[in-house]
Amino acid sequence: MHRFFVGNELSLQLGATNLLPVKLAHQVRDVLHLALDEQLILLDNSGEEVLCAVTRSNRTGVEIQVVERRAGKSESPVRLILCQGLLKSARFEWILEKGTELGVATFAPILCRRSMAGLEDAGPAKIQRWQRIIQEATEQCGRSRLPELLPIRPLMHALNDLPTGSLALMSWEEEHSQTLHNVLQSSLPNANNNRDTKSASLTVVLFIGPEGGLMPEEVALAKRHGVHVVTLGTRILRAETAALATIANIMYELEARVA
Repeated sequence: MHRFFVGNELSLQLGATNLLPVKLAHQVRDVLHLALDEQLILLDNSGEEVLCAVTRSNRTGVEIQVVERRAGKSESPVRLILCQGLLKSARFEWILEKGTELGVATFAPILCRRSMAGLEDAGPAKIQRWQRIIQEATEQCGRSRLPELLPIRPLMHALNDLPTGSLALMSWEEEHSQTLHNVLQSSLPNANNNRDTKSASLTVVLFIGPEGGLMPEEVALAKRHGVHVVTLGTRILRAETAALATIANIMYELEARVA
C-alpha cells in the first residue's frame, strides 16, 4: 500500500475528511491512478499509520477520509546515530537513502580535516533535498518515523556531544587489531546496563570519515572521548561503502540482542 508523510495541516482523526495537498493529490490521481474507495497510508511522524480511503478524485482535488489509525512498525531498539564525514553530493545522498532503509535514527554530517572545501556551505535548497531523500526512503521501507537530520558541524562538536551511556565507534583503515565484531561483543553487556529504560533503546554513535579518510590526530581525539576505533577488514573501502557495511553489521549484531 502506498505511504506518504504529510504535514500537520491535515486532520487525521478517525472519520475526518481532507483535501490532499496539491503535489500529493497529483501523485495519487495522475501517477498512481488510485480510484474511489482505494486506500493509502498517511504518516504524521507520530509512529502511527493513518489508513485512508479516496472519497473524491477530480481535477479540483483529491479528498480522502480517515478509516483507521493504527500502530506503525516499531523503530529499531538500536538507536544509531551516523556521524558521517561530508562527501560529494551523490555519495552522501546514497548514504541518506540506504542508511534510512537500514534503520539509522539520526544523520549527523560532520566536517573533518580532509573534507572537501565548500561542502560545508549546504544551503536551504540542499538541506531540503536531503530531507526529501530521507522522507522518500522512509516511506518506501515502511518506517513510520522520519530519521533526524542534524546541522553540519565539526567533528569536535560531535565528540563533545556524545550521549551519556552510548557506544561510540569509529572505523579507520589504519586500525588493524580491534575488529568491529569484537568490540560489539565485548561492549554489549555494558551497553545493556546503560540502555534508555524509557525507550528501551541502545544508542550507538558511528563515526565514518570523508573521502580522504580521517587524520591520525582526529582518531586520537576520538579515543580520548572514549570512542572505540575499529577495523572493517583488510580491504580499503570507500566512505559510503564503509558507512553502509558498518551500519548493517551493527544492526545484525545488536538488534536481536537488545530487543
